[in-house]
Amino acid sequence: MTSLIIGMGIGGLYQSVLTTLGYDIVTVDANPEKDADFLDVDSAIEKHLKFDTVHVCTPNFTHKELTEKVAPVSKIVFVEKPGFKNSSEWIDVNSKFPNTRIMMIKNNMWRDNIPDLQTKAKLADAVTIEWIRRNCIPNPGSWFTDKQRAYGGVSRDLMPHMLSLYIALNPTWTPNSLPTLYDVTQQWQLDEIDSTEYGVIDPNGVHNVDDRCIIEFGDNWHLESNWRSMGKESSAIEFKVNGEVVHRFELGWCPEDAYLNMVKDAVKNLNNDEFWKEQLEQDTWIHRQLEKL
Repeated sequence: MTSLIIGMGIGGLYQSVLTTLGYDIVTVDANPEKDADFLDVDSAIEKHLKFDTVHVCTPNFTHKELTEKVAPVSKIVFVEKPGFKNSSEWIDVNSKFPNTRIMMIKNNMWRDNIPDLQTKAKLADAVTIEWIRRNCIPNPGSWFTDKQRAYGGVSRDLMPHMLSLYIALNPTWTPNSLPTLYDVTQQWQLDEIDSTEYGVIDPNGVHNVDDRCIIEFGDNWHLESNWRSMGKESSAIEFKVNGEVVHRFELGWCPEDAYLNMVKDAVKNLNNDEFWKEQLEQDTWIHRQLEKL
């Protein structure tokens, strides 16, 4: 098995996972300091011709172009969240390359304890999934906080994780499920951010994206992501009965095993059309929720 990793930021995690799986790995990064095998994708394709898996781990605004470039030479393309700009682009690219399997990264759905969390969700009256950071806007002023390039802020960065967990834990989810509340706000301006625990500030850059996002499904499901609460910090799933928290699962950073399980499952199901139909339904649905924010 040969895998191509494009972008050696989060791509370093995939390098570790794919090494564990025993795959041959080819890396690409335009930054020479990353010490990748190639500085550009074209050179990697010219040298290796075909790949079993490709992992697109670059800034959001590059995802679609890179996916279209590697799809003809790959069996499976994994695209880091939040995927593309909107659901129309996602559907279009999947239609253009019917012989290539394309999946948005939904690593949290492959956590080992998902069956246990599903049981807890069935027994609960209400479920809260939250990822609230105290002061962690990623590199304010960079592409992360430029809506033209990131398409949105925390709604595109963390909310995809919340939505994928909602799909995984809610037995009544269908591609027609609709939220009852969208609440997305930009709490902070760039000149108000004098520190951050998650990246360098560019005071001359742009910050025009949301940094707090809430999506609710009736009274039963509350999904919240926040880059900069300046108070509470929490990454957890809470299960409530009669308004009381009966179980709380700390999410933390997703374990490598979940990424490994996701890759293995996708490769195992390469020729299973039903599996990929389900991935397309889930990915398109997530895109549709994000494009409303």
